[in-house]
Amino acid sequence: MYCQQDEDIAAEGTCDAKLHKCELEKNNTNSYRLSRHKDIYAMIGSPDTKIQVSLKYQITSYLNLYFGYTQTMFWEITKNSAPFKDIAFNPDLFYRIDCPKVKFIKAFDIGLFEHKSNGKDGPDSRSWSGSYLKLYTMTKFSDWSFNWDTKFYWFYDHLQMDKTNRDIAEFAGFWDSRVSFINYYDDLKTIDRISLYFDIFPGGKYAQRWNKGGQELGLKFRMGNGQFYPSLFFQFYHGYNESLLDYNVEHTSYRLGIAF
Repeated sequence: MYCQQDEDIAAEGTCDAKLHKCELEKNNTNSYRLSRHKDIYAMIGSPDTKIQVSLKYQITSYLNLYFGYTQTMFWEITKNSAPFKDIAFNPDLFYRIDCPKVKFIKAFDIGLFEHKSNGKDGPDSRSWSGSYLKLYTMTKFSDWSFNWDTKFYWFYDHLQMDKTNRDIAEFAGFWDSRVSFINYYDDLKTIDRISLYFDIFPGGKYAQRWNKGGQELGLKFRMGNGQFYPSLFFQFYHGYNESLLDYNVEHTSYRLGIAF
């Protein structure tokens, strides 16, 4: 449930630092209308390996209407037969409102519909549906970009929620937020970008139970001065609702891998 920053928006605000790179990325995105939605990464660690793929597609050039799809996989690679413990399928349809003339606010996403399910049946089945509003903010100081993004959820009633997780709001709340710092380097040949973020969300129907939510800390290093695009990625998570299957189980995880 935790919020995940769309770094394409943050990158647009730092184009004056690396204009030629940003323009190239922007042109490619507009040409194919297919771009990154949430974080994309593959990491190993404890208690399992975690892989996430996320893309969005602009449905029409006349409107900022997007179809997004995210798939998050928890892979117990060290066990016999290396099973996938849980897989979350997360499509959504949203409309983006850009705010180019507003200094602090960059964009709004109006989530018309979002669904999340682990594709299982019986007692291991988990799913919910809802809508959301997401606010992207960005400001710059020196060589750094500061972003504070917040997402508000509206869960649909029990008819749109699996009976095995009807109390999921107690462990997910109705909002989550990410604070991130991004630094783009022009002069270094080894490091192109450093990104540090902190995600947090409280639990409880009214988002009043901080001991039932979750926190995530991430640190990315992109190497090669723009010529090598994957980033070295460290992620730490504590709390509930990292995976749908164990949404009501408190745990701690730490992983290291590659982000794209």
